[in-house]
Amino acid sequence: MMLRNRQKSTDAETHGAERGLDRLEGFSDAVFAIALTLLIVEIKVPGSPDGPHGYSDLTHAMAEQWREYLALLLCYVVIGAYWLQHHYLGRIYAKSDHWFGAIKLLFLLAIVVIPYPIRVWCFHLGTEFEPVASVTLVASLALTAGAWMAEWFYAMQGRRLMDERLTPDFLQQMTRRYGVATLVQIAAVPVVLAASRLGVAIALLCVAFFLLPQPTPRYNPREEPSEAEKLKT
Repeated sequence: MMLRNRQKSTDAETHGAERGLDRLEGFSDAVFAIALTLLIVEIKVPGSPDGPHGYSDLTHAMAEQWREYLALLLCYVVIGAYWLQHHYLGRIYAKSDHWFGAIKLLFLLAIVVIPYPIRVWCFHLGTEFEPVASVTLVASLALTAGAWMAEWFYAMQGRRLMDERLTPDFLQQMTRRYGVATLVQIAAVPVVLAASRLGVAIALLCVAFFLLPQPTPRYNPREEPSEAEKLKT
């Protein structure tokens, strides 16, 4: 029994200084907020120094910017879905360590970069370059999902960073959800090579699924967090 407990402790070993989540979540929220805020800045107003010129009808000039609006909407959906899950995991992760923070940085890099392939796809939709733009977008979404899963698997190894009060079946359920979503994102890459718009649709719908409410965390008997703790997180 002692050997088994020692082995469990080794499996759950963390790296570097263990910390709470407040500073990491605050930094992550700031990155998400900046990424979402900058989206509207990319749309140049007709008549502005960097915007469209030479138009005779302002309404028509604004309507011609539909690709900009589509890019704004898709970026907001993708980044917003990941922010919702990031917010949700504040009830699941209990702490962080060095490598968790490093993987989080990698994931946040993907969040900062994702507007670029989305805009590339929107601006080449219906052109001869749409197939290449579609592959770029779907591959970028798959890499973002992969970074998310790397963070999850690291935290799950030996449950090193998870709230120990959570039931094993709940964590397994979330592992399946995130794992299946990531596999679908990866599977969309060969699909987009054969049918570009189908592959893009699969990848975007997979992300949009996480706009929906996720399962309520389940805790071991008599280990549920207090109402004050729930409100804090």
